[in-house]
Amino acid sequence: MKITNSLLASLLLTLPLLNSCTPKEDEKLPEPAASRVFVVNEGLFGSNSGTVSRFDPTAKTVTPDLFQSVNGTGRTLGDVVQNLAVAGGRGYVVVNNSNKIEAVSLPDFRSVGVVRGLHSPRYFLAVSATRGYVTQWGRDTSSVVRNNRRVPIAGVRAGIKIIDLATNAVTDSIATGPLPERLTLAGGRVFVANSGGNTLTVIDPATNRVTATVPVGDAPNSFALDKNARLWVLCGGQVQYSANNTGIDYATTTPGSLYSLDPGNPTAGATARTFASNRLVPTDLQINPIRDQLYFRAIDGFSYLGGVCRLGIADATLPDLSMPFITGLFYGLGIDPSTGVIYAGTGNFAADKFVRHRPDGTKIDEYGAGLGVNGFVFFE
Repeated sequence: MKITNSLLASLLLTLPLLNSCTPKEDEKLPEPAASRVFVVNEGLFGSNSGTVSRFDPTAKTVTPDLFQSVNGTGRTLGDVVQNLAVAGGRGYVVVNNSNKIEAVSLPDFRSVGVVRGLHSPRYFLAVSATRGYVTQWGRDTSSVVRNNRRVPIAGVRAGIKIIDLATNAVTDSIATGPLPERLTLAGGRVFVANSGGNTLTVIDPATNRVTATVPVGDAPNSFALDKNARLWVLCGGQVQYSANNTGIDYATTTPGSLYSLDPGNPTAGATARTFASNRLVPTDLQINPIRDQLYFRAIDGFSYLGGVCRLGIADATLPDLSMPFITGLFYGLGIDPSTGVIYAGTGNFAADKFVRHRPDGTKIDEYGAGLGVNGFVFFE
């Protein structure tokens, strides 16, 4: 989700928020190439409180609700802002429970259209200058809500919707595995993580055809491409909930795993490792600027909160999920692609914030944000 683009030097209504620094606050950070950071705030489920904040890492100021500040008080993004992606000078804000994508112009974040005809959309990816893919879980016929998220448990028609970026119209569909989540371009192919199963769907974006289904661990959720052009796939393990939906059944929950494969030949030569414990769920895979260090969150499967773990691409063993690199109860994660500064957001859905850490894990500062900080997008 970290695609760089140009933004205005400043916007009206920028509101400075207080920040707190560690004792190393006198140390100068590397100058960021990203002049703006978009902070994705999911919002409280069942309301229209999803927002996108804008953070200026040089001025250290935050605009709490960029969309509303530009488009007027009568316009909100909607219910559960899941994802923000960028393509061709536009931002595409995926609003999960409002079943839409809000297209905005950049750098001003003004609304330029809405993609409708979606059901529980999740993540967006531009596959060309004229086409975009969005994963969706489909129309819910049976579901439960856990920690601000609607989780379908039956009757879901999942897949990808193809979007014409010139008209914001849905033009076609591609079938995938169950509950498709993040998707990425690597080796000229699109890889889709089917989080409701144990496969990746591989698509040729030139033809929109599925070319392979690659087996991986249970519940794949995110990707990272390293400096050797290897694609890493993080799998959370299949979380089984108790019969009364008040906890997790660890007797039947499977542990998470990490796969590495050649995107040019994804069906051969993959490596796989399984985490030692099923008590925490690895999710939200990120990578540092030189692409040799992986980061992810290790979360409780019921609250979706947890600390940040780190793994070198050459490390022989997986980290202990119960001993995170950065301790905390975080809901979102991002790595500045120019400085390697780690951004982690909270998900209390009351008074949330994002916290910045240096690559060595020491805290820099923190800032107030919207409700449920679930992701970050960095821009030049």
